[in-house]
Amino acid sequence: MNQTMPAELVENLIDFCENRSRVYALLSRCYETEIDAAFAETLAGEASLASDDPALADGFAALQTDLADCDEDALEQLAVVFDRAFFGMGPRTAQKAFPYESVYTSEGGLMMQDAYSEVLRVYRGAGFAKNPGFKEPEDHLAVELAFMALLCGRAVEALRAGDEAGAERQLRVQLAFVQEHLLNWIERFAADVRKAAEGGFYFHLATFTEAYLRADAAALADVVE
Repeated sequence: MNQTMPAELVENLIDFCENRSRVYALLSRCYETEIDAAFAETLAGEASLASDDPALADGFAALQTDLADCDEDALEQLAVVFDRAFFGMGPRTAQKAFPYESVYTSEGGLMMQDAYSEVLRVYRGAGFAKNPGFKEPEDHLAVELAFMALLCGRAVEALRAGDEAGAERQLRVQLAFVQEHLLNWIERFAADVRKAAEGGFYFHLATFTEAYLRADAAALADVVE
């Protein structure tokens, strides 16, 4: 990444970061709590995903289709899948996909292990704190995605202020976080979500999330290197 960029390149990078912030915020909300009518309408009505990757664009479109014209019964069924997959409610034999990095990276599959301590350190260094109303641990996927959305926004602010070096620092932090705290468990988690969901919105959400994180890491690497 050059320290002095043409104005057109700066604007392209701002658009890149703004779109990424939007997607990360939407994904964070999807994993934070059950889908309600207002969010279903919001996501279904979002602008199409700006991506050169047809698979990502199609994946985002699938999420929108799943939530288009959702009635009360459909939302209730989505809530059942959410609670079964992410909180283990329902039959003991049902597939689970607990959305915590520690569960997928610790030897015993336990919560609040090394990954929890590591993300806390990263958050504190960045001056980030999760929403106090969200009671799950900091290595919950929704929090990690919200952190990425925040960093994208900070990169935009730096670019608009003419601080290209500051923007580069934000992008490098993003790349490191995706590589070290998202890609290291998203594949296994997404596979478990697909098994638990057995189709529909959360099945498509898991597939899109994994694909988006991989594509975003590749795009970030191209930008900063």
